[in-house]
Amino acid sequence: MKLTFKYPVYPTKTQETTLLRWFDHLCELQNSARHDRIVALEVEDRFVTLSEQQDKLTAAREKYDDFREVPQDFQNHALRRNDKAFVAFRKRCENGAAKKGFPRYKKRVRSLTWSLRKYPKVIRRKTKDADKQTIRVRENPIRETVWKHDRLKVPKLGEVKIYMHRPLQGDPKEVTLVRKASGWYAHISCELLDTPKVEPTAAIAVDVGTTHYLTTSEGEKEENPRWYREAEGLTRKHSKDLSRKKLGSNRRKKQQHKLALHHERTANRRKDFIGKLVYKLYHHKENNVLIAENLNTSNMVQNKHLSKSISDASWAKLFQWCGNIAERDGFHFHQVDPKNTSQTCSSCGQKSAKKLSLAIRTFDCQFCGMSLDRDHNAALNILYKAAAAFRGERWVTPLYEARNKNEARDTGLQEATQLTLFDALNKPKSLGLGS
Repeated sequence: MKLTFKYPVYPTKTQETTLLRWFDHLCELQNSARHDRIVALEVEDRFVTLSEQQDKLTAAREKYDDFREVPQDFQNHALRRNDKAFVAFRKRCENGAAKKGFPRYKKRVRSLTWSLRKYPKVIRRKTKDADKQTIRVRENPIRETVWKHDRLKVPKLGEVKIYMHRPLQGDPKEVTLVRKASGWYAHISCELLDTPKVEPTAAIAVDVGTTHYLTTSEGEKEENPRWYREAEGLTRKHSKDLSRKKLGSNRRKKQQHKLALHHERTANRRKDFIGKLVYKLYHHKENNVLIAENLNTSNMVQNKHLSKSISDASWAKLFQWCGNIAERDGFHFHQVDPKNTSQTCSSCGQKSAKKLSLAIRTFDCQFCGMSLDRDHNAALNILYKAAAAFRGERWVTPLYEARNKNEARDTGLQEATQLTLFDALNKPKSLGLGS
């Protein structure tokens, strides 16, 4: 398992100038590698491999001084990024994807990456008769100091101030320096041992929406902060100010930085809310299983009436972080088919005869007379679908299959659909995954 730690760094003016010059070089290198692949494909009808471009890089470093000025590890990672983009493009073409996503021309590069190498280390045991043992240890990029800021070792640049507000965990593997509107940051990727999965005992399902951000299967709702819509007025003002500035002027550059900083703050508010919400669903609610819908948000944003609200909610980021935290802490995260979860009664399992529009916020069943909030009803249906999977059935299952009718008939219930897979359904705090 990999875990990335993000720390702010504070390079000096001279170091920042050098880093910006390296960014320009890496941008030109990546665009040159992209052009090389395009020409080889159009003229020679062949694909250029990563090893071929790395050989050309080695020859260029022997011939040109500007290539030798930049650390070779930065250049190799730029070539790997270009290779990764073309490999993904070819894969999408082979799979017949609607959007092929041809690698684009890079106008600028905002980050550089280098790998942390391993070196041999001799360990002497306490006993005199024991031999020396040599192991390979990865170099530590951080030099600790007694001051507030530690030091980050950057190849051919020296040591840069870094604020270690939390300790590193695991074995550091890669370091990436990123430049944003708010400053410079170091992303240190570490390898950790995989956390064993806990036994599923308490489950909760969530139904996401635009009116409320999400509704749980216990009936609790989370308000939708609508970060972008709140910041839309100030975004409009900054954009108008930017349009009045002269092209190439210093005032235009300052206004561009102000607008970029405003967008970054809005994104940070969204990330902070999602991170706290996911932690709350798992740890504060004491659940070790979280279930959500498998939504295709890229298709949903095609709706011109809901595209801004869906993009502002960032459901894909929510589901991604749910899976990441589940992997980190040993919990479970599953996604089920969203078909008819809002159109089916969670009590009797009958589908509504008339399709409910988004304006109807209450589900009134015509068969059993149940009246329930629309999102709460959908969250319960999502929970039942996941329960069917834990019973050994398939994940993509119709809602009526999520109830064992034979077991209900043996129990003596009047209606077989009254038996759900969770025995403690009426006790929301003790929802268990019983068989």
